[in-house]
Amino acid sequence: YEDEGAPELDLEMLREDMIGELQAINQYQEHIDTIEDEEVAEVLAHIRDEEKEHLVELTKLIQKLDPLQAEMFKKEGL
Repeated sequence: YEDEGAPELDLEMLREDMIGELQAINQYQEHIDTIEDEEVAEVLAHIRDEEKEHLVELTKLIQKLDPLQAEMFKKEGL
């Protein structure tokens, strides 16, 4: 038995995860812009870039579960 509401709940969770990734990217960037230690800034930049990869992965999952949104991405060349 598969819950009919499961895809909607999955999408909601994935979109909330995307919000978290975007907030993390912004926070890391803010820290990079203010930290004076070059080595620390480089490590934070690496972590920020990993968060960007997570955002792409989440976007792919959302496209898989939401055909309408997938079509909108495709229409915009994304």
